[in-house]
Amino acid sequence: MAAEYDSTARALSLPISPTRTSSPNFPRPQWNSRRSQSNGARGRSQSSLPYRDRLINNAQKLHRRGVRIYEKLSPLQRGLVVAANLTTIILVILFFIYNEKIFGFLKPYAVSWKKTAGGWTILWCLTFIAAFPPVIGYSTCATLAGFVYGVGEGWLILASATVIGSTCSFLVSRFVLQRYVQRLVANDKRFAALTLTMKHDGLKLLCMIRLFPLPYSLSNGAISTVPTVHPLMYALATAIISPKLLIQVFIGSRLAAIGESGGQMSAGAKALNWTSILVGGLVGAFTGYYIYQRTMARARQLEAEEDANVRNAVTHTGHPPAEFMDDPETQAAATVLARPDDGVDFCEESSPTRHDYRDEFTDDDDVFTQGDGEEDAIDMHKQQVT
Repeated sequence: MAAEYDSTARALSLPISPTRTSSPNFPRPQWNSRRSQSNGARGRSQSSLPYRDRLINNAQKLHRRGVRIYEKLSPLQRGLVVAANLTTIILVILFFIYNEKIFGFLKPYAVSWKKTAGGWTILWCLTFIAAFPPVIGYSTCATLAGFVYGVGEGWLILASATVIGSTCSFLVSRFVLQRYVQRLVANDKRFAALTLTMKHDGLKLLCMIRLFPLPYSLSNGAISTVPTVHPLMYALATAIISPKLLIQVFIGSRLAAIGESGGQMSAGAKALNWTSILVGGLVGAFTGYYIYQRTMARARQLEAEEDANVRNAVTHTGHPPAEFMDDPETQAAATVLARPDDGVDFCEESSPTRHDYRDEFTDDDDVFTQGDGEEDAIDMHKQQVT
């Protein structure tokens, strides 16, 4: 009986078909691989779309987000939003009707400001203060620089105050937000990947980020949370991209030219000034959007590479690469990336290809897609044999 039982057990332990493998196309665990594959496919499909389609998709995404935010507001808040929008529209219409009178009224004050000894320090200090979050008004300071001091002198005042103010704001924000940064590095895998990305591709990527059309003071505080960005590198990046400030200063100088005319500017000159202002604004907006798209694509690529490098090193050596051991921040970020869970997820919204959990069963579902259970059955028979 024992010999017969042993032969039966050995026969049962053999695979049913010699050409069939145990679920070769569905490695375990599937919840990790499926998510990373869907995210990668979504990123590739988005990047392969034409520019026009990507623009439409982004506009629709912003519209859906705005609708969701509006639907969450109370009736009083919705009324305030509508009133604010109507007020803005009315003010814009009045501005276009009476702009020459408005700038003509302001021009004598601008001339007096420029002739005041040390008057430039007032504008410099205002720009410096506007660098600290959550202070607003940086764009107003940039326009005032061109309106009062012209393109050349106005740009020098604005650029110097921007570089020094941004660096000081960066240092203060890093000191104040130090604990918040530590929590981000410890819990957020995207932030950990960005930390390692900034260490290797820091200056180039940082210059691209500084070209974003983001709120000035808030961007200073946000970038300060990346621990691998050095203050001197941040100051250098801000100085490198300072020529972009010429657009805002130029717009201010054109507004000053409209004010100097005293309402006597010809239609051709008026059209030229407003066309210059419009073209300058469009150039700044489209440049910012283009840089944003390129920067996000580059960040995704670098973060994915860092994630893969760290995981490969942990798989083969049991610890992150040695290049991250000399810096506590990068070591902490590499440790977070090495965790055996989901990869870095770049999707802001839920991917349409992601399969959600369902507790009902349909005839179209294949119960064998997650494995046929052969390995479990073989292990059970082997245990019985032993």
